[in-house]
Amino acid sequence: MKTRNVWILAALLCGQIGVQAQEALPKEVKVGKERIKARHEICLPQIDDYQLLKCDFHIHTIFSDGIVWPSLRVQEAWEEGLDAIAITDHIEGQPARRGLQTGNHNYSFDAAREEAFRRNIILIKGGEITRSMPPGHLNALFVEDLNVLDQKDYMKAIEEAHNQGAFIQWNHPGWGVNEIKWHDVHEELYKKGWLNGIEVFNEFEWYPVALDWVNEKNLTLLGNTDVHDVIERLYDFQTTTHRPMTLVLAKERTEEGIKDALFNRRTMVYFYDNLMGKKEYLDKFFWGAVQVSPVYYSSEKRNYLEIKNSSDVPFRLKKVDKARKGYPERIEIPARHSVTVVLSKDDNNTGKVQYEVENLIVSPREKLQVALF
Repeated sequence: MKTRNVWILAALLCGQIGVQAQEALPKEVKVGKERIKARHEICLPQIDDYQLLKCDFHIHTIFSDGIVWPSLRVQEAWEEGLDAIAITDHIEGQPARRGLQTGNHNYSFDAAREEAFRRNIILIKGGEITRSMPPGHLNALFVEDLNVLDQKDYMKAIEEAHNQGAFIQWNHPGWGVNEIKWHDVHEELYKKGWLNGIEVFNEFEWYPVALDWVNEKNLTLLGNTDVHDVIERLYDFQTTTHRPMTLVLAKERTEEGIKDALFNRRTMVYFYDNLMGKKEYLDKFFWGAVQVSPVYYSSEKRNYLEIKNSSDVPFRLKKVDKARKGYPERIEIPARHSVTVVLSKDDNNTGKVQYEVENLIVSPREKLQVALF
């Protein structure tokens, strides 16, 4: 009997110990932490009195053939330092995903609007009129009601967009065609004032002949991602610091400021450390970012000075003045860095030395030239 009581007591003690051990365990054990959500600020120079806004005017969501919810597009743009985006889901064939609401082309804009307010991102209502070539795909930006653009006749859809005050851009003119061609319908749209700009850069490629059209016809230059996937799955941010974008020279950081700039052709395209645009804007951008110091040291045969780049755009320079000896044939100025330049004293010529900035593109045949030293 005593033995039995001993066993009962031992069992009770073990049970109490087990309960105490469980009570001593933590509720949960956390390993790692959530990625910090922070905005990457893109450092660009001031050009005159304009605000240089970073914009992407060609983006898709799950409400056409993209794979993400509209509010995520806003969050991506905020993290990457953008100021404005236009969600431009396809008008035709929407939605491409089964089980989603149909019949309201404004829904993707409405679903992203509150997040845009929270993130201080300018959200522009837009849609993509999607037809085979010609006329190809056209984005209509700053529209009031996208549902009115759902027309069988594409000219009627474009007219409705124009009547709403839309800015109309021709998207990726080289996509899905064997030859990039300015068709009769584009000439008609151009003469009517229903074609305002061309997307010269799209996703990973740019179209030299389209840049010529922009320059010859005084149209607005645009570059966008046309992103359908998660942006971090599309671009390798280990090899580039930014998505392709349109830089807008706006009088104010508002939707109206962007609209005014687009209709008045105040844009540049920023892609993979390259800038494309009008010569006057590229020149002001370069000299807004670059400072050349006076000579700070002279030896018997050489002068030493410094070139500083305060922007996030590196510059690659090649000397075009072949007669000027004693100057570097090439100069690379990394983003947000300074470089030392050593000049020979043997040059007896007067006047500054001309360099071509290889990554500042004026036309397919012309790069910006600057005078140094």
